[in-house]
Amino acid sequence: MIGRFIGLGVGPGDPELITVKAVKALRTVDVVCIPKSYVHKPSLAFTMIKGILDERVKPAELLELIFPMTKDEIGCRALWDKNAGIIAEKASDGKTIAFITLGDPMFYSTFIYLYQTLKEDFPYLPLEIIPGVTSMTACAASAKIPLAEKEEVISIIPSDLDSKLVEEIAKNSDNLVLIKCAHRIKELIPIVERSGFTEESTIALVRRCTMPEEVVSIGRLGEVKNWNICDDYFSVAIIKKHGFRVV
Repeated sequence: MIGRFIGLGVGPGDPELITVKAVKALRTVDVVCIPKSYVHKPSLAFTMIKGILDERVKPAELLELIFPMTKDEIGCRALWDKNAGIIAEKASDGKTIAFITLGDPMFYSTFIYLYQTLKEDFPYLPLEIIPGVTSMTACAASAKIPLAEKEEVISIIPSDLDSKLVEEIAKNSDNLVLIKCAHRIKELIPIVERSGFTEESTIALVRRCTMPEEVVSIGRLGEVKNWNICDDYFSVAIIKKHGFRVV
């Protein structure tokens, strides 16, 4: 009997934001896949679920899978094929496998590439996706700033996107969400200001959202040039063109 594969979102960082459905799955699956960019690098996603796994009567098998942070598509594809094969072999023994990922499995996640590979190479394998709280919705809650209201248009921009494309997108947006943006936020401010945003537009920069080290900075676009910004991968900015009254 064939097993099944579950893509499981564990949320932005706070273990209490893991969904009830995800917790139930983690208590019963046979194998938990832990994605890592390097062999000896610890997994933040795993630290979030460790308490749940420790409560199990029957321990889950832990399977570390390496996904290097690289733009080498050929090399990555070979690795996705290899990891997909490992998962399919586990499933062929009737095991249920959960692949944990920060945030949501279908939102800028390594899981997406593995999911596509499994669909192509092992179409018979039952697949399930358990959504998780995304970084952008968690950041909006931490900053207490709405992502969008009424007829507002919101755009989500990876921070390394080409500057001209960022400018065009911003022209047609009321609100922007800049993902993983700390290293480039000061460079992007003049670009969005050319697109209709102003120095009075509201910006919230959230670092390590919902984690113990969380830092939330809120102000006007014109003030960002004077901010001391830590270059942290886990950073998201929300920019509202028409401003928002923060109490």
